[in-house]
Amino acid sequence: MPFSRRNREKQVRLTVFDNEPIARLAEQRLRQAGIPCVIRSLRGGPGLWGSAYNLPHDLYVYASDEIPARELLELEPGEPPDDPAQTPSPGVDQRVWPAIAGVLLVALALVLVVSLFNQ
Repeated sequence: MPFSRRNREKQVRLTVFDNEPIARLAEQRLRQAGIPCVIRSLRGGPGLWGSAYNLPHDLYVYASDEIPARELLELEPGEPPDDPAQTPSPGVDQRVWPAIAGVLLVALALVLVVSLFNQ
C-alpha cells in the first residue's frame, strides 16, 4: 500500500504554548478548520511532575499547512518558535513552600516530643 503525500511530508513546529490548555484550544481550532496537527509536551509530561498541565507544549503542523495555520491562529508569518533551551525551567510552585515548612515543623515537633519521653 503506497504512502500518501502527507505521510512523507515534513512536520514543522508552528509555535510553543505556555501550558496544555492553551495548546489544546489551538489544536481544536486547527482541527475544526481541517488542518491536522500534533501537540507535544516539553520537559517531561504525565508522571514526571504528576501532570503536563503547566508545562510548555509545542504545536506541529505539516509544512504545507503552516501558512493557513498561522493565519487561523493569528501568528506572525515566519515567527520563530520559542527556544525551549532559553525558556526558564519550571520550579517548585510558590504555594508548595508553606506545606514543606509545615511538614518540617511537625517532624521537628515529633522528634522533640519523642526525645523528651525517652529521657
